[in-house]
Amino acid sequence: MTTLNLASPVHLQIQTIFGVRSQLDSCLFFCDEHTVIYPAGNQFILANVETKGQRIFRCIELEHIDCIIVHSNAAIIAIVASGMNPDKENTTISFYDLHTTIGKRKRMFELRDTSMTITSMAFSHDAKHLAILDCGNREYTLSLWLWQKSRLAASIKLGQTEGVTVLSQVLFHPSDNNLLSIIGRRFCRFIRHLDGNLRIQSSSAKLDQYDFISHAWYDSNRFIAGTSNGHVCVLFNGDVQTEIDVVEFRERSIPPIQRAVSINSSLGKSISRSGFYPNQQENLDTLRSTGEEVTSISVVNKGFFCLVGGKRLCLFSKIADSWDFAKAREYVIPSNEIGTARSSTISYLSSSQILHDKQQQQQPLNNTHSMWKVVVSPKEEHVLVLTNKQQIYSVSDMAKDQSAESKEPFLLELIFNSYHQLSIRGLDIAIQKPLFISSGDDHTVRLWNYETNTIEQMKIYNEPVYAITMHPSGHQIVVAFASKVSLMNVLIDGFATVKEYPIHAAHQVKFSNGGHLFAVIDANIIQIMSPVYLKVIHRLNHGQTVKKILWTKNDLALYSQSSNYFVIWDLENQKKIFELKPTYRLDGGFIADREDKIVYLASDDGFIRAFHNGQLNHEAQLPQDDKPSCLEIYPSNGALLCGTHRGSIYVLKTPLAKILTGIFHYLAHSARITQIVVAFHEALIISCCEDGILMLWETHIKSSTKSEDWTSVVLHNKARFIHLSQTIEALQIEEHELKRNQEYRLHQMETTYLADLQRRTDMSVNERRHHENLIEHQIIEKENEQKDFEIKHADLQEKYENEKQRIEEEDRENLGRELQKEGDLIRLAQKIMEDNESRLKSTIEASENEIRDIAEYFTGKIRETENELTALRKKTRQALESNEIEKKNLETDVDDEQLKIKLEFEMERRHLIETNAKLQKQFKETHEYQAHILNVKQAEQEATAQTVKKRIQDNVLRVQGMSEEISSLKNEINERKQTITEKVDRINDLELKNQELEKFQYVLKYKIDELTRLIKPREQEIERMRNQLLEMASEREKKENELSRNRFHNVEQKRTLHAVDTQVEHERQKRKEYDNAMRRIKNDILVHFADINDPKRVKNAVAYLYEKHVQNDNVKNIYITADVSGGLSEEILAQDRQRLFLERTTSDLKRKLNSDLHTTKANRMRIMNENALLLQELNNLRQELKIIRGRTQDYEIAKKTFDERGVHSIDALVQTLNADAGNYVVRHRNSELVKEVQKNQQEILRLRQHLSRVQAGYSPSSMDTNIDDETANISILKLV
Repeated sequence: MTTLNLASPVHLQIQTIFGVRSQLDSCLFFCDEHTVIYPAGNQFILANVETKGQRIFRCIELEHIDCIIVHSNAAIIAIVASGMNPDKENTTISFYDLHTTIGKRKRMFELRDTSMTITSMAFSHDAKHLAILDCGNREYTLSLWLWQKSRLAASIKLGQTEGVTVLSQVLFHPSDNNLLSIIGRRFCRFIRHLDGNLRIQSSSAKLDQYDFISHAWYDSNRFIAGTSNGHVCVLFNGDVQTEIDVVEFRERSIPPIQRAVSINSSLGKSISRSGFYPNQQENLDTLRSTGEEVTSISVVNKGFFCLVGGKRLCLFSKIADSWDFAKAREYVIPSNEIGTARSSTISYLSSSQILHDKQQQQQPLNNTHSMWKVVVSPKEEHVLVLTNKQQIYSVSDMAKDQSAESKEPFLLELIFNSYHQLSIRGLDIAIQKPLFISSGDDHTVRLWNYETNTIEQMKIYNEPVYAITMHPSGHQIVVAFASKVSLMNVLIDGFATVKEYPIHAAHQVKFSNGGHLFAVIDANIIQIMSPVYLKVIHRLNHGQTVKKILWTKNDLALYSQSSNYFVIWDLENQKKIFELKPTYRLDGGFIADREDKIVYLASDDGFIRAFHNGQLNHEAQLPQDDKPSCLEIYPSNGALLCGTHRGSIYVLKTPLAKILTGIFHYLAHSARITQIVVAFHEALIISCCEDGILMLWETHIKSSTKSEDWTSVVLHNKARFIHLSQTIEALQIEEHELKRNQEYRLHQMETTYLADLQRRTDMSVNERRHHENLIEHQIIEKENEQKDFEIKHADLQEKYENEKQRIEEEDRENLGRELQKEGDLIRLAQKIMEDNESRLKSTIEASENEIRDIAEYFTGKIRETENELTALRKKTRQALESNEIEKKNLETDVDDEQLKIKLEFEMERRHLIETNAKLQKQFKETHEYQAHILNVKQAEQEATAQTVKKRIQDNVLRVQGMSEEISSLKNEINERKQTITEKVDRINDLELKNQELEKFQYVLKYKIDELTRLIKPREQEIERMRNQLLEMASEREKKENELSRNRFHNVEQKRTLHAVDTQVEHERQKRKEYDNAMRRIKNDILVHFADINDPKRVKNAVAYLYEKHVQNDNVKNIYITADVSGGLSEEILAQDRQRLFLERTTSDLKRKLNSDLHTTKANRMRIMNENALLLQELNNLRQELKIIRGRTQDYEIAKKTFDERGVHSIDALVQTLNADAGNYVVRHRNSELVKEVQKNQQEILRLRQHLSRVQAGYSPSSMDTNIDDETANISILKLV
């Protein structure tokens, strides 16, 4: 697909193309039953009409293409291109395979060593022969080629001797390779290939009234031909057998209309595009477009399709047992021009808006949409139509017949997406959604999904769209129209306008990287606006017409560029950080790297220069004298993507180098690339051009780093692995719960915030209504004052007009006098020249020597008169300039200026009279002297006599030019008078705006006083809540001290329990004589007390042991008898009593510890809840205080900056005051939410660390008192 070098930093591969190449009118063909081929840019697309998939192969001939033709059965495409060799103008033809190895060139050879204009091409049925009909120098040439051998089989010249005037199309016989049919204006013949020659077969048919422009073979004996006046003829052996009129309700007596210029042939160009030579236009002098021509015919089973005037597609069916055809169906393009695109939501303007716009202007888009070509698949399952607006439609409902009652035609449907029809100007991509948006000169805005390759939304407007940008979230867009800039929300079913700004012809808009601001170019002003507050934040004066802007990565600075001026702006200070004024033009755009350290500038000389800290570091020049049109950078490796005027894309390594080793070329579009964007994940690049084509590129980065070798984790045993997995699952569950709690808290905070915001908005709405009433009252007063002013202004205007007319009449009289004087001078000069000529003739008759001398004399005299005329012209110009200056000052002092003008004219008249008298005296004095010199210079004047006459003619022409200059000066005077009136109107408007600003100042003072009254009670309430918070903090300290004392008491109890356990163990060691009995008891305990957490099981085990060991008589004897040999000793009984006592004390301590834990936890929870409520209320009060302070600050700032922002209307003031009401809330909401999220993340991290320590067997850290108490309880249970 590209001229790929393996060292390229970014490998581009085309993924999807949206659009059809617009320079070819017959470029749609079927490769097989379900695959259609058409060019797009410098690529061919093989699209499946069923699955909508695309296969793309690149073709270098598309850059110089003239025409194409495809043979469906053989899957071969032939491409004719001219100018492939830059050294000479030759015409070549290439053949590509479309079946086995797609895009493989099978053969290429040269048709002619000069350029040629091809009219038609045709393949034979077995794809072995190729017929080419070309036009040149009043005649046509028909060539028959054996393309597989690159050999010319035969050729023939067709001119006026054969009765040829204009030819349209050539076709092969459907079964005979040696028979061809050719048609044209009043021409239809068969040509036979025989013995290496082409011979025209004779015909006796009279075809004077037919102008054939298209035809197709119906069977082996007949073919169907269409004419330029809406007739379809069935021809048998060259004679018209049946004639069908495809134009309904037309009288038969209308004579046939001459052939139209727009003719479609079997190749990719019509005569209107083929470019006849000038000497061929005499054959086309009578050609007119009638709108009824049959431009394309495709034969189907028992019928045929034909295009009528490019507006209708008609299907004619054959009537049984005859060669007549009847119209079965009729198809037209949908009135909305777009049809129903698949998986798309298309919205249009309302009917009232459309009706209003049609009354004002006729939209050219709806009037020029016509069909170019109809193609049918080999098995006739699909019928497609190509239009001049780069759309591909399909014929649907083939099985449904059109009823006789319903005369409404069927509508064509789009087979693929709806493509752009004209140049694409705007392109941008979202970050959080797989969406990108485009706009162009076809008045449409289209929202695309690059994952599904479909249009999500589209809307048509009544004016061109100059630029567009999308919010990073994909929920908002900014659209720049010819008359306004609109901020819109992206909805499910269309685009909703939020705010419109009166900015005309903004050629670029750009959202910031964070989406909180967007910049708009307004001629030489850059306006920074907020999509939240809906107002202008900054205005930056670039000084020249800005062409491109770009945000820095941190949105704190802005780049701007004009033709020869580059600036970096600091938005906080609104000052210029850096500026550059090069000698070359910056027409190729610019881009900055991801660290905003290096800026790359592209100029019209083909160079790309890198600037670092204002210094030129590197530069590189594009090859083949190509000029850049746009720049984009690949963020990951810093590679530059450069689009050019020829449609190519270059990938440049950074840093730049002068040699061409780091530049990699990709053939992409066929026209100038307007924009290139890179997706955030860097796996997709989108480019667009002036041809209306969008290309989606896949990217593959060539990285030089190797992947690291990671050491595998060794698991010691299975039990540890299972334990770790269980621990991880538990932690994940806990993390999920914490996230849910966090989301709940965030949702709760958001609901409270929205409720508060709604309350405040209601307050602001009420205030706004109050202000609106005041403003309405002021407007009424203003209207009354305006009426009085208009009456006075009308009186003054009448006086001014009368005075102006009087002055203009006087100026006209003065100019007429001046012109009359100038005419007298010209006539005097002519008289002098006539006298000189008469004297010259007399001297010639007397003597040849005398004639030469007189000629020399008069040449010198003419030169002097020329100098005098130039001096007079300069003086007249100076007089006119002085008149202009005087006219400007007529308003201030009319009487003085009139006197000055009269004096100047009198001085000028006197000066001209004196100069005339001097000339006459000089002429008389020099005449006698020159008579003697003429005899001496006789020989030299023979050659100059001829030049004298030419110079005299030049002087006459100069005089005519002077008269034209006088007329242009009059026009300039009228234009300057108009500018004077416009400036007077501007002064009146500024005075009115000054009055409005004084009223706004009064409104602002009232708002500031009201806000100061609201702040005082809020501060008192905040102070009271602060004291309450201090009391709660002291109470919390008391509770914490009590908890520490309880913890110390618990530790003492633990120590006593530990001492008792040691004593019991010591006593048990002494009982060696009872080891056997105690071992059995231990075994029973181990068996029945394995799980102590189950109380029921423990109870059953105790009952079983009691029955076994206590109720047994033998055991009782051991404990009861006093005999040493039969029972136990008193020491053993004492030990048992001690053991029972210790067990009771242990159970009492456990109950007490549990009760203390419950009471402590309840007290802590109560304190925490109270603290949380108080803190929340305190934060709310603080937030309200901040909001009120922020509002006061905003109103003070607004008061100072009304003049800077240009708020000159009452509506703008109200909108600004209401929008600023919630600025502070929105400004601080994000920071508070971020702090809350960070606090929750720290809590989750702490709990994870605690769980890991517990699972590892370490003692838990004293981070939380709850965890300490629970772990202490667990240790006591272990001891028990």
